[in-house]
Amino acid sequence: MEQLDWHMLSICLQDAASLGYRQLAVSGGEPLLYPHLDKLLAQARALGMLTSITTNGMLLTPARWAQISGLLEVVAVSVDGTAGEHDAIRGQHGAFARMLANLALIRASNVPFGLIFTLTQHNVDSLEFVVQLAAQQGARSVQVHPLTLYGRAADTMADARPDAQELLAALAEAARLGRQLGVAVQVDALSAEQLQNYRSHLVPQQPVTRLTAVAPVLIVQADGAVVPLTHDVNRQLWLGSLYDASLPTLAREWLQAGQGDRLAHACAQTWEQLNAPLELNGMAEPAESAALYWYDEVAAMTRSLANARPIRPIHVMQAAN
Repeated sequence: MEQLDWHMLSICLQDAASLGYRQLAVSGGEPLLYPHLDKLLAQARALGMLTSITTNGMLLTPARWAQISGLLEVVAVSVDGTAGEHDAIRGQHGAFARMLANLALIRASNVPFGLIFTLTQHNVDSLEFVVQLAAQQGARSVQVHPLTLYGRAADTMADARPDAQELLAALAEAARLGRQLGVAVQVDALSAEQLQNYRSHLVPQQPVTRLTAVAPVLIVQADGAVVPLTHDVNRQLWLGSLYDASLPTLAREWLQAGQGDRLAHACAQTWEQLNAPLELNGMAEPAESAALYWYDEVAAMTRSLANARPIRPIHVMQAAN
């Protein structure tokens, strides 16, 4: 399994804090497999960062949990639907039962936890089961995250990404279930109304002079690559590799090369395209009411713009604010 060098990651974390990032969110793969997870979380806390992990919950043992439980603000546990659906997606019989048993360990420690549910084109009906499970197990929230075609999902679930109507259905279900069961349910999607009303939150101002202004989420991959905003953004907009230069150097060269402005331009173009009215019989009509995952839309735009005009490559080389 590919892992980041601990010394390099430690320096990167310090540099990220100096650049203005205030949260460390560790996901995977499976973060519990990382041997230096406790040191990473402890350093983030010392730097004043909020800390969280996303885990499948299967590898939690009392000894492992004792190492990290006092270093976490929140834990997100992945649940892929009913027991049968969860086991099928995980490819392991009994995976759901093991995860469920280990929730008791988290609950007994009083560390806040939530469930995270990956929404596909076919499973919005399973959301009610997951929210009911959260209520029964004492989870404080359910996060509904649209499937993104990255890593293994790109090969095994290429036709399963939720469309705009499935996202809209998830938003409606989340509102209903939240009221009914008293669990906060958050869907990582925007309605058409939200898209229109929150342009200033979605589209960075130009010129971009700070990395955090255009990349509130910064992803550090297992191979050392630093990716702004979302995994699926055009590779020409990646900052480079930590094996080639430090994070501040990569950020400075990236901004100087105009990459921040290019990413901000992609955000602006995405917003304009999604809000463009339809021309019907010579008259402007509002675009169809639906929902969308903003980061996927921006990532698609970065690829579209790269095809339209070259993006200057830069010196090759997860925290969130």
